[in-house]
Amino acid sequence: MSSRPACAPTPEPPYYAVIFTSRRTPDDGGYAATAQRMLELASAQPGFLGMESARDEQGLGITVSYWSSLEAIAAWKGHVEHVAAQAAGRQRWYDHYALRIARVERAHAFDAPR
Repeated sequence: MSSRPACAPTPEPPYYAVIFTSRRTPDDGGYAATAQRMLELASAQPGFLGMESARDEQGLGITVSYWSSLEAIAAWKGHVEHVAAQAAGRQRWYDHYALRIARVERAHAFDAPR
């Protein structure tokens, strides 16, 4: 059994990717619990397709969430708990972040036989 996280299963394109790149501060107070709550909430939102996330030892992280439409992304951005988490991120958890939204036109995947 592999210990690697699975890639998010996504439908045939087109769909959208929200790419959130961040550099964390040393303050971890509540971050992990908030991140887990955001994943739970996002997963329940109409149009959410999946998420992939990684962070290195220096605090640089990339999270990609996949959505069916720009409207679904906008609804998630405005979710009341997500708005509060965004504010906490700016105040406590991030030294820097960049958010990019891209339309996925093509996608390919590979799974090695095991």
